Amino acid sequence: MKRILLACISLFFLGCGNFLDINPESEVVNDDMFSTAEGVEDALYGVYMSMVKEDMYGGDMSVLIPELLGQNFVTDDGYLIFVSRLDLENADTRKTVRTIWSASYLVISYLNNIIENLDGKNVKDFKYYNLYRGEALGLRAAIHFDLLRFFAVHVNSKNASAKAEAIPYVTKYTFKVTPFSSVEEVYEKIIADLKEAETCLAEDETLMPKIRKGGEKGFTGARELHFNLYAAQAMLARVYWMKGDLENAKKYANKVIQSEKFQFVNQEDLSTFMKRRISLSETIWGLYTTNISSYLYDRHAAKTIMILHNDWKLLYKNTEGPEPGEDKRLSAWFLSKENTGNSKDICAKIMDESNDASEYSGGAYLGFSMIRIPEMYYIMAEALLEEGNEEHARDYLDAVVSARGMVKFADRDTGKDITLDDIMNERRKELFGEGQWWFCLKRLNRDVYVHALDATLKGSDRIYTLPIPTEELDPR
Repeated sequence: MKRILLACISLFFLGCGNFLDINPESEVVNDDMFSTAEGVEDALYGVYMSMVKEDMYGGDMSVLIPELLGQNFVTDDGYLIFVSRLDLENADTRKTVRTIWSASYLVISYLNNIIENLDGKNVKDFKYYNLYRGEALGLRAAIHFDLLRFFAVHVNSKNASAKAEAIPYVTKYTFKVTPFSSVEEVYEKIIADLKEAETCLAEDETLMPKIRKGGEKGFTGARELHFNLYAAQAMLARVYWMKGDLENAKKYANKVIQSEKFQFVNQEDLSTFMKRRISLSETIWGLYTTNISSYLYDRHAAKTIMILHNDWKLLYKNTEGPEPGEDKRLSAWFLSKENTGNSKDICAKIMDESNDASEYSGGAYLGFSMIRIPEMYYIMAEALLEEGNEEHARDYLDAVVSARGMVKFADRDTGKDITLDDIMNERRKELFGEGQWWFCLKRLNRDVYVHALDATLKGSDRIYTLPIPTEELDPR
């Protein structure tokens, strides 16, 4: 096995750039960087700036690859079309997804360097030592989790050999090869890192007020741009949910909700609160960047790499039963071709070409959300439904439904309890364009209607597991 990142591992951070004008520019590398608090902070900022690049969450790992896999978008791009067909063993697919693996493990190597340089130090050395360590551990866990979701079979797979060798969970900054861990082992390590991060980040209870106005400075300001306490709890909820442990998923989702730090935006703000913005109300954790519009616009509006399929509007329309009211997300998050000057409809929620970064003057930060509060309500609803508490489950689902302008399920004269499909449908509508739907389908091993094939593919490991780069595998 030849770890791709090892070719780059010695090129740690050659300048972190400017992060909201709150960190000094730095070209300090290796151990010297960690002799001061400012150096540690620069190293962490460098990680965040690497994560927003196009080969990670600024493109491939959020908007592009998982949204094509989940059939929220279609494409006629010569390489990506094989991704959209779920032809995951195709050579072009392998070439396309290879960068997800290499970019992720490279950033993990940066995080391990930070963690190792923090070992042996404490709050006497750095005032915010616990925050530094908590952020690094949380980010390491979050990236490994997405690698697991992309490249490994689900924990419920019947393929024992595939479950036995999922991905490497790398915890050392070293040139030595890290062996593959099993799916269960990777989950255990992710959860352990996130729980330690939660403990380290306890100070965020006071650092993150309930009402946030933006414009905060310094490392302890703008904590929604950092992997914070509530990010750790929300990620634990997401991880346990994906694993199928709804009892623990509910426990951590409830922690985030009960903190009362995150509220649904007003309906009149739906059309703007996510356009290249990190919501000061709904975002639990987001990534700051000023360089997102052109990437998304080129792929979504100007070209034909991300196209809304012909029936996309049906997702937001009531197809049976009494009228549930207008889903405000339909008009707020999408633009018809008549209003775009293009030949097709676009998802304005994830981009807006006219929303120029130069016009930014404060308030909500530029960037995109990694996890938002509605997801915690969906997890609560599903967990309570599984327990048989249908009425309480409906209350959590209705909290989001009513916030988006629709009539609550409780007020619809159907005489029926909510179902898992109701929750899944709302998840898809709410998280459209945010790279989560394919993972929802994978978790339940659902069959997938593939637009490019005009056919339904049966749920299986074959359509839910990206190919690991061949150079990462030991010769057999």
